[in-house]
Formats: sequence, C-alpha cells, structure tokens
Amino acid sequence: MKKIALLLLAAIGLTGCQAPENTLVRLAAHDSFVISDELTAAFESDTGYELEILRLGDTGSLTNQLVLTKGAPVADAFFGVDNTFLGRAEAEGVVKDAAVAIDYSDVCFNYDIAWFEEQGVTPPERWRDLVNPEYADLTVITNPNFSSPGLAFLASTHAAFEAPGELNEFWEALRDNGVKVAGSWEDAYFSDFTRYGGTRPIVLSYASSPAAEVNDDGSAGSRALLVECFRQTEFAGVVAGSANEEGAQVLVDFLQSPDFQASVPESMYVYPAVEGTPIPESWSAFATPATSTLGADLDINSFRDAWLGEWSEVFDG
Repeated sequence: MKKIALLLLAAIGLTGCQAPENTLVRLAAHDSFVISDELTAAFESDTGYELEILRLGDTGSLTNQLVLTKGAPVADAFFGVDNTFLGRAEAEGVVKDAAVAIDYSDVCFNYDIAWFEEQGVTPPERWRDLVNPEYADLTVITNPNFSSPGLAFLASTHAAFEAPGELNEFWEALRDNGVKVAGSWEDAYFSDFTRYGGTRPIVLSYASSPAAEVNDDGSAGSRALLVECFRQTEFAGVVAGSANEEGAQVLVDFLQSPDFQASVPESMYVYPAVEGTPIPESWSAFATPATSTLGADLDINSFRDAWLGEWSEVFDG
C-alpha cells in the first residue's frame, strides 16, 4: 500500500500523530460505488478519519438528495455526480470550490452475444437500429429523471437529431417498439438483462461493462455498440456547509490517490480519471472506449428540465 497519508496529511496541514477534531467523514454516493475493505482501512488508519458511506440511489436520486438537504447536509463529501447532473449541483450551491473527476466511461448499449446466437438474430450495429421491428421488446433503458445513463442517452439523441420532429419520432418509435424503462441502472442490468436471468438482451450500460461479462472460457459474453455513445465523467467534491469540510477534502484527495484510482477498473468497471493509472490488460479486448461520441458540447444544465418534460410526454403522456 502506497503511503497515501504523506500526501493527505500534508494537504491539510497536519503533523506527527495529530488527530482531526471531527473524525467522522460521511460520503454520499450512488448505489454502484465500490471501495474495498482494504482501501477503507487504509484511509482510516492513514488519516485518522472514520468513513461512513451513504448510498442514495442512482445518480439523479443522489443529486436530488444533496440539493434537498443543502440546508442541513446529510454528507460531507459526494461521489458519483456526473457531467449530466453536476451543473445542477453547482447551480444549487451544493459543491464547495470545484468538483474533481474520479472516473469516466462511455454510455453505450450492450447486448448478450449468446442470446442473439441462440435465437439466430443479427445484433444491432448502433442504437438507431433499436426502433427496427426485429428488436421489438428486446431493449431496456433507464429513466433519465433518475438515472445518469438514461440522461446521457437522452442527451445523445438530442445531439444526434437536429430537428425536434426527428427526435420525437425516434423516441416514439422506440416506445412503440416495446422498449422497457427501468428505474435504475442496477435494475436494468441485474434484473432485466438476459445475462442475469431477465428477458431483455439489449441493455443501456457502458462501453466498459463487457469486461465484467467474460465467459469461463475467456470469450466475450456481451458486446457494446461503440458508435455515437456519450462520454460520462463522474466527480467527487466537498459538500458546502457540511459538518466536516476539512475531512471531506481529505477524502476527495484519497479518491484521486494512486491506490484508489488503480482499484476503479475492476471494482466499478469504469476508467480511472487520473492519467497514468494502469488499466487491466484484458480491457484492450473487452472494454474498448467508444469509436465515436456525441453530446460533449451540449449545455445539459440549461435544457435538462425541458428535455425531461418532453421525454415524459412520450412515455407518461
């Protein structure tokens, strides 16, 4: 274990064995956040802080909770607010100073290779194909009101279709083709996806997700559609006005440390944001980044509410 303490203690001006006055650091995170017992123990022993993790649902739910409780913050630091929701957190005054990038991946559709081979169906090549009749009732997405992958895909479609009419036609066609809308990525992936006993062989997920689906014989279990994906970055930061802003900053620094960054690929199946962090060799075969992305220049924060309203009219109207 690298000497994380040397960097962290120096950053907050501690010397010797001096202990922090407030030893509890509360981290608000989405449900997919993973940190090993070993890394938790290293953080606590090296810094003198005790880590408490509050899991607040998907990214949208996490952001909403941070905003709703900003008058009496439930956490000192946050992890997992991504570039589709960060603008809202910043505009609401939740973030002290600047959030920092911790990981990234490309939001892409994945498909179950074995299912398509067994059924004799040719897999789609891109998400635009999902409105075709041969893919009726095969796809599950996530609700963009609560799920960051869902909002990322919604942003992708806004970037892909310049005319509002074309955009609405796509979403209506996808709805009419039997797409299922799950409340969270966990529900879509681990309940609806056929790899885990569900009935949907196409799931909205990440370009890196196939690294978790390698079969026992070393072959790929799933594959991502790498065209026109959305580059999603997840951030961590200090919650403004929290009970332990100093400890929160130490924790945020830890999430950027070499040891935690090195754990990110195999624990959460995303890419570490800190340059130079080693990536598992298998990722070159099973978790390649998207070949093209959309939406990097969109002002999501300004248009989020309008987009979500239009989306809800299609699916709830």
